[in-house]
This record gives sequence, C-alpha cells and structure tokens, in this order.
Amino acid sequence: MRLPLFIACLGVSLLTACADEEATRSRREGPAEQDQAAPADDTGDHDVADDTGLNEGGDGDGGSDGGDGGGSDDGGSTGDPGPATDEVCYPGPDFDWTACVPVHDYDSAWGADYAYPDPYDGDPQYLAPARYVDLQTADPDMEVAPNFVLSELMQEWKGRYGVFQRHVVSYLQDIRDASGGPLTINSGYRNVTYNAGVGGATYSRHMYGDSADMASSVASLDEVAEICEDLAAGYIGMYDTHVHCDWRDDPLDGSFFDGAKGVAAVSRPVHTAEIRWGGAGLEAPATGFDEGEPHRRWTARDGMGRELETIVSRTYVPPAEAVSVQVVVGGAHGARASRTLWD
Repeated sequence: MRLPLFIACLGVSLLTACADEEATRSRREGPAEQDQAAPADDTGDHDVADDTGLNEGGDGDGGSDGGDGGGSDDGGSTGDPGPATDEVCYPGPDFDWTACVPVHDYDSAWGADYAYPDPYDGDPQYLAPARYVDLQTADPDMEVAPNFVLSELMQEWKGRYGVFQRHVVSYLQDIRDASGGPLTINSGYRNVTYNAGVGGATYSRHMYGDSADMASSVASLDEVAEICEDLAAGYIGMYDTHVHCDWRDDPLDGSFFDGAKGVAAVSRPVHTAEIRWGGAGLEAPATGFDEGEPHRRWTARDGMGRELETIVSRTYVPPAEAVSVQVVVGGAHGARASRTLWD
C-alpha cells in the first residue's frame, strides 16, 4: 500500500553535520562506504535538476573528500547472459506495474563480480540473487516509478547486471511523494566486487537490492529518516550528507530470489558511542557506522533535567549552566551516550 502525502513541502535546508568517526568494520555494513562519482551525464531525480549538493564521492571517514578508494569503472568483465527467463515489472509512471524488463538466470561465468558469500549465519534473507537485469540491454531511462528511472537505482558502470527489488521502488516513490520534492539516490544496487571496492561490508544490503542512500532537496535528513521509519524500514542510518534506509526484514522479491521469501530475524549493525573532551569541546567518537560521517545531535540539560538546547554539530561546547549532555549518533537506529559535566 502506498503511503499518502503526510508531510507538506517544507522550505527547509538540508541538515549537514561533519563528525569525527572511529568506525570499525561491521560485517553487515562497511565503515567508510562511499560510491564513486557518477559519469558526467548521470543525474538524480529525473524530473527536477538536483540541488541537494549530494555527491557519490561524499566525505569518507578516512579523510578522503573525493573518491571511494576503489570500484571499477566498468564493474569488471562478465560473460553474456543466457536467454531471458522471466521479467520484473516495476510500478511505472502510472503506478500500474507495467514497466517490465527481462531478467536472466545467474551464470557462474560472470565471475567474481557476482560471487556472493554464503548467507550470513545461514539467514535466508542473505540468499544470493538467482536472476538479474542485464543493464547493457535494459533502457536506463525507463520510468520505473513516477519520479524515478532505472539508472537511478542500477547503473551499468557499476556492473553489467543488477538487482533492485520492486517493493523498494514503491517505497522510494512514497518517500518522494511525502517529502514533496526531488529525492537524490546516492547509492542503490552494488555487485560484490564494486561493493568491496567502495568499502562495503561483506553483507551490505546494497548487494541485495533493498537498500538506498538518499537525500531530499526540500526535506531535512531527519524528515527523510522519519518517513523511512513510517514505511517500516528494517534499518535506518543517518549521515552528514544522506540517509541510508533498507528493508532487510521484508520478504525477498521473487522476481530475483529463489527459496525462502519470508521475513527473517536479520541481524543489525552494532553501534557504540561515547562522549569525551577534545581540543574543540565535547566529541562523540562512534563505531559500527557504514557510509561516512554519522549525524550527531547534542542535547544539554541543567541540574533540574530541563533541556537547554539541542544542536547538530561535529563537536559541542555546552552552555555554562549545563550539568549533563546527551548525544544521539546516526539517528534513532544508531547509538546514544550521555555524560555528567564538570566532574
């Protein structure tokens, strides 16, 4: 069921916050995961020019400003597919589920790009895809939803074959509708080799086609995260330039996957954070975040527990009357820490 419009178009600037991060590599999502920049003719939301400033190079947590440190331009060499065995039908411009494209059975001749690891702890939600879209023959400009085209979710320059689950396309359109303006998708599907090249973890949900990193030109990161929460996203991660939302708990799309398609108890990234004094004030180093600098929200309270202020920033200097400080790192699904001051 599609989500009705419930958030008016707000003239709110995109929140950004840089933060120091000491991330450890999670097996579920990588610590410095950043897609490389798209070719010059690759655009965001196809009906309005992108004005969010979001770039696939992003700000990595290793200090790099422009690249991801890896990833092949052509996604590696893969063999030609066999005959199409079925098709996948997306919502399309009229949401009548008639935007169809052929899918092809996986072939081991495609090589390491599509050599998926065994399911994480035997979890069927981490089964390797059985079928893929051939992005070399598919129309990149095919409208898969009213405000999205195929190439926003899967790109041939990241690998010849791609997977993006149908229900997630529907969710992205819901997010776009609810936010009231263009939604830029920073990262959709990644094959195994490309994912490793951009710092992705072994079991990143980007490889399973039910994950997207996004930002809106009219809604804040908090608002985008709230919409994902309302759409029952299985995991939400907030970063300085984008929000990661995935639906890892939803049944796998039978257009791409065989075997069990029911909801499974999928593991979550483990996040930790602490508050400590640094040279510029309070810092909140954190671990377990996957795609760059996590969003940090600081709240100061006085001796009666009353809120003095809430600020989003890299570091924090609390007001003189503050007695305690709390920080939320990475949003509601991230980490929390608190500290009594002046002790």
